Amino acid sequence: MLLITRSKLYLKKNTHLLLRQLIYLLFVGCIFSLYGCTQSVRSYSSQWPDEAIDLLDSEENSKQKLDDLSVDQLIFRGNAVLAKGNEGLARIYFAMAIKKSPDSAAALTGAGNSFFRNGAFKPATQAYERALEKVSDYSPAIFALARVHRVQGNYSEAIEILSAALVIDEQNVEVLTELAMNYDNTGHAEMAEPLYRQVITLQPTTASCYNNLGFNLMLQGEYSESISMLSRSLRIEPDNVYAQNNLAIAYALSGNEERAIQLFTSAADKAIAYNNIGYLLMETGEWNRAEHAFTSALELNPRFYVRAQNNLDQLNRMKLAN
Repeated sequence: MLLITRSKLYLKKNTHLLLRQLIYLLFVGCIFSLYGCTQSVRSYSSQWPDEAIDLLDSEENSKQKLDDLSVDQLIFRGNAVLAKGNEGLARIYFAMAIKKSPDSAAALTGAGNSFFRNGAFKPATQAYERALEKVSDYSPAIFALARVHRVQGNYSEAIEILSAALVIDEQNVEVLTELAMNYDNTGHAEMAEPLYRQVITLQPTTASCYNNLGFNLMLQGEYSESISMLSRSLRIEPDNVYAQNNLAIAYALSGNEERAIQLFTSAADKAIAYNNIGYLLMETGEWNRAEHAFTSALELNPRFYVRAQNNLDQLNRMKLAN
């Protein structure tokens, strides 16, 4: 069992299936989000200023009837309450907006986002597709439709949608990042790399952009440059947990376990850190180093026995099988 927030790591091409399995394990606890430069992937709340949230809570607006609001006002309110995590209320605002303007791509996309946030992917997809029937080049709906395909593992559909979107706007950061992520998830990290680099030229001061590129380079086994990019991400945003965990893994895979342990232990105790390192090394075939890490975890914390011992038992079974 691996105890770590969302990260990914690189394996050689002949073990790429193992890589993808490990990626999903590493997602547990801090989902894809991707780890994107895009505001909508990382956090809906970051799209809306505090003034918008305050406006929703004001006494004057709470008394105003929905029927008196314009379509734009309803959409604004829907997005603002969605940012606060109230998908149900957001859906009411978007439904009112759609009732007033059935052809509103923005309202349909907002409704789709409210479904997506609840994991209701089918109605979300239907809403995005309806939005694109109304306005075929509406970029928020294009991005959202690709995203809902990606989270369901429909990478080829997502790539097709995003590639077409880039023809419309080749500098759309959301589309570039989402497309790059889909390439990473399908084992084409080399195709994702230039997209991540293009995003950095468009947003050179955004920490998550360097995290994305660093992660991508780690997938390709370029650990030295990966460490450089991830370190740069942390210089911009020192509390970025995604970059910190990715950096720890990059150090571990490059052979610098001591530095990896230091990074891991800033977010967890040392026994958990050694267990994480051991698991990563076990999955990449570094069995002797993995055994040492698991043993260290057991020595540091006897209460950690079940987790680390289970991993050690699994390691021994793998050794015997070979």
